[in-house]
Amino acid sequence: MIDFYTSWCYYCKVLDAKTYTNNDIIKLSGEMVSLKINAEREVTLARSYFIRAYPIIVFLSREGKEVRRLYGYQTPRALKSVMEKILNDTARLETLAAEYKKQPKDSETAYLYADELMAKGRFDEAKVVLGKIVRGKGSARKEDATLDLAISHFRLGEHKQAAGQLSKFLSQFGKSERTEEARLFLGLSLVASGQGEKGVEEFEGLRKMTSRKWIAEEASRQLTLAK
Repeated sequence: MIDFYTSWCYYCKVLDAKTYTNNDIIKLSGEMVSLKINAEREVTLARSYFIRAYPIIVFLSREGKEVRRLYGYQTPRALKSVMEKILNDTARLETLAAEYKKQPKDSETAYLYADELMAKGRFDEAKVVLGKIVRGKGSARKEDATLDLAISHFRLGEHKQAAGQLSKFLSQFGKSERTEEARLFLGLSLVASGQGEKGVEEFEGLRKMTSRKWIAEEASRQLTLAK
């Protein structure tokens, strides 16, 4: 969810004061990647989304495709309705399920289906699809599927399995862009499975070396909890 605004836009300020402070909106925003973009500073980005007035709220799919946009001020009730519809949209999952049924051996189709199952919290079903990708030969999505399989184990409370899968990922894909994410979940899995000291070691290492702010913050938070 991207809110395009300017410093002089009156209704942008009203959105901030009356809508984004609403508890329901805050809760729903936590289920999305929510951004505020100053269109006067990020001119190229604003132009790429054809932003001509303010405020405009643009909703994107997980692949970055636009699915909806709202013009002007939105009351908490109006924005809540739109956000709930987007989050609860089952049409995309049904479409991906149908495509997967037609092409179960296509790793890209399978991964997109599994990714959407995870987004809907259906980790048991996602595990089955991800496992097939991981076991497949020559899959272009094997790297992501290996990590997401581990995350699915973690979300289901299968912490020992998650730790094993994460160790496997780090061994096979040590130079992956998702290595820091894997180490964070490894630390969480180790702590949850009773291996607190090893988990703390992962968090301490991450806090020192990660370039990703959210991972560093979560590692620091977990270290505070461990103390």
